[in-house]
Amino acid sequence: MSIGQARHKNSPILFPSHSRPRIGMVSNPLSGGNAKGLNDLRRLLSGYDAALHRQATDAEEIREAVLAFLGHQIDLLVINGGDGTVHAVLTALFTSDWREQLPLLAILRAGTESMIARDVGLRGPRATALSRLLKWAGTGAGHASVLERPVLCVDGAETGQRLYGMFFGAAGAYEGIRFCLNRIYGMGVRGEPASGLTLARFLLAGVTGDTDTLPTSPVRFVLDGTTMHSMNASLILATTLERLFLRIRPFWGTEPEPLHFTAVQTKPKHPLRALPKLIMGRKSRFGTFENGYVSHNARKIRLDLQSGFAVDGQLYRPALQAGPLILSHGGDARFLNV
Repeated sequence: MSIGQARHKNSPILFPSHSRPRIGMVSNPLSGGNAKGLNDLRRLLSGYDAALHRQATDAEEIREAVLAFLGHQIDLLVINGGDGTVHAVLTALFTSDWREQLPLLAILRAGTESMIARDVGLRGPRATALSRLLKWAGTGAGHASVLERPVLCVDGAETGQRLYGMFFGAAGAYEGIRFCLNRIYGMGVRGEPASGLTLARFLLAGVTGDTDTLPTSPVRFVLDGTTMHSMNASLILATTLERLFLRIRPFWGTEPEPLHFTAVQTKPKHPLRALPKLIMGRKSRFGTFENGYVSHNARKIRLDLQSGFAVDGQLYRPALQAGPLILSHGGDARFLNV
């Protein structure tokens, strides 16, 4: 099996013998895409009698909703929220007693950014996507497939909780998310335009060596038990997604492992020649370790990190007294495409 087949593997849609799949939908009314309310989605769900719906606004409420759905033995869990909501749902699922028998997942584009939904979620606006899903679930109309993807596990957060998600960012990725939350969103810019403005600002800082905008973050890392590397990093990321916002894919490793890992040192060499290709996942003769660029696929990553980090847009601090952060393949999730 090739690396592409492993990441994009379609698995059959198998439900128990009852006629229609049981659906549970968790909605975060605070997510950017739900700003106009949930009435349109409620109307759609009211026509499907095998559906449960709960609202939840924080990680604990989301966990309670997910566990309640699992107790009702749902077949399909619809996530109506942003990347942070997806992160909370995945954490609840993979730390539950049902982690070996997880329901199928379907993600609506209901966040401010919806980076995860744009990669593994349902196409189109949330109401259109939910209507299409319910029609398929009720009548079998339409074409449906399942995308199986690895999920990232993070151990070593200050909260003491094991975290699950699909994107980890530190150094410039962490600072960029903070800047976007505090400054760009405050200007009224949302979605991929906000991410684009943030990317442009931090790329310029990286090219010009502006360490005020893009502070240095000392890091040591070990990939799958190999040699430890040290650098002053301007970017650290690990993801199981195949594309990020604006369809960028700043990882170019070739190993057949589930986690994409990329690190770029502060003031790398030849940034104008290396970065345009590397940010789209295209190898460059300038994108070498000697020039300050690292990208590999791994199963387990050990990070000695002093600064903050983000998982699916949620900000955390490492528990420094507990040792390094450990990023690993936490299992696989199945995402509905319909």
